[in-house]
Amino acid sequence: MGRIGPIIEKGKKVGKLIIENRKEITATITALSAGGKVIKENIDKKKEANKIEEKLHHRKVRYNQYKKILMELDNKNRNELFQYILEVEQFIQQIKNEENKELGVRKPIHKNRIKNWNDILIQIKDKMDAKDYLEFIKIYNNPNYHSEYFQGFEGVAEKFKKLNNRENYDDLLKYIAEITNRGIVQIKKDFSLTD
Repeated sequence: MGRIGPIIEKGKKVGKLIIENRKEITATITALSAGGKVIKENIDKKKEANKIEEKLHHRKVRYNQYKKILMELDNKNRNELFQYILEVEQFIQQIKNEENKELGVRKPIHKNRIKNWNDILIQIKDKMDAKDYLEFIKIYNNPNYHSEYFQGFEGVAEKFKKLNNRENYDDLLKYIAEITNRGIVQIKKDFSLTD
């Protein structure tokens, strides 16, 4: 038997121990199996929660992207700027909805997020107003000017051209003021429309 003898002897003792305590061993294995299922369920729940959390973090990813986009606004056309405005307004509304659903403890966090997104929104809107204004000046000074900036928003430029062809410039001034958020006095000066 040599070296194998002690192994066989110990195996017999383990076998006898198992036979004598099979009820307890079976109960322990069942409990461990159930515990394993609970652990697996908890891991699955955490994975699902992380997936949901990743969806919520989409705004954070977009926020970081918007910081870069803000530096490139000069190269964007009106359609792109308008899409950015719609998306940012949607994010602000989502945060407000979350704020209404959650406890007051998180209100400062939501207020800060809303402020950050509003800062981005203001910059995009201001850039769009400035670019609209500059394009109107170009069209005013050259009726044959074709604006690539207004691609997708040709109606805005066409209405400007129609109002520009009238002798009464009051409607034109109101339209420019409405679209660009500029004051009438400034518009008259920039367009050389003094009375």
